[in-house]
Amino acid sequence: MMAPNGISALSQAFWIDFDEARQHVETLVELAHDEPDERPPCVVLVGQSGMGKTSILRETQRRIVHDFPEPAGFDEARYEPMLRTVIPAGSTALKINLTLLWKQGWPITGKTQRVADLKVVELLRRQRTRLVGIDNVHAILTASGRARRDTLDAFRFLMSEGNVPMVVAGLDVAADIFSEDVELAYRSIILRLKPWSQGEATQRLIRALGQGMHLIEPERLAEPEVAAFLWQNSLGVTGNFKRLLHWGHKVARRHGRECVEFSDIREAATLLPNYAAR
Repeated sequence: MMAPNGISALSQAFWIDFDEARQHVETLVELAHDEPDERPPCVVLVGQSGMGKTSILRETQRRIVHDFPEPAGFDEARYEPMLRTVIPAGSTALKINLTLLWKQGWPITGKTQRVADLKVVELLRRQRTRLVGIDNVHAILTASGRARRDTLDAFRFLMSEGNVPMVVAGLDVAADIFSEDVELAYRSIILRLKPWSQGEATQRLIRALGQGMHLIEPERLAEPEVAAFLWQNSLGVTGNFKRLLHWGHKVARRHGRECVEFSDIREAATLLPNYAAR
C-alpha cells in the first residue's frame, strides 16, 4: 500500500496524538528545557515491541528542534539539540561512544578510539545538545557481569560529564536492569507504555491509524465487531494493529478494491503471526 507521496503506508511515520504518548513526550521535552545539571536524570521508556517508543522519541526530537532553533551566527559544523540513535547489539562502552560520535558527525579514525568518550562529551557541549535518546536499549543491556556494568558506566559518564539528561527506550527488562543499579535507580524516571484496552480506546486508535495510513472510510474499521477482532488479533499492540490494517488493504487490492472490508481484515489475519495464540 502506498501513501500519496509514494512511501509505503506501513513504514510511513505519523504521530498519533493520544493522552499517554503526549504526556510522555511532554516529560521528555520538559527535561530538554531544564538548565544543565551535574546529576541529570535518565528516563527509561519501556513497553512491548510495537507500542510506539520510537514514535515518541521521534516526536520528542521534532518538538525539541522546534523549541530550540539553531542560534543566529552558530559557528559549529553541526547543531544537534537532541541526539537520537540506536546502539548496535552487544556493544561495549567504546562501541557506544563511537556510535554517538558517528551520529554527531565526527570522523572515526584509529586515534579516535583512545578519546572517544571525552570527544562525545565535548561535542555534546559544542553542538548544544539538550537530550540524548537511545532506542532499543535492551539489546545492549542483556549481557551480564562486566559487559553490563561497562554499558551502565558509559551511560553514567555520558550524563554526568556531558551535563545532559538521557532517555533510553526498550523492552520492560530495561527498567528492571536500571532499577538494580543503585545510582541509576535513584536518577531514573520510569515511563511505561501499556497495551490498548478493548473498547472505545481501541476504536479511537483504529480511526487514527486508518486516517494516517490514508485508508478509505477508516471509521468503518472502528465499528465494534471489527475493532474487537483487530484487538483480539493484535493483543492491543499498536504496531500489530497497523500491520493488520496494512495487510488488509493489500488483500482488498487483490480483490480489485481500495476500500478495506471486514473480510479483508480476517483474511489478512491468516497471513500474519497469531499473536492471540502466544
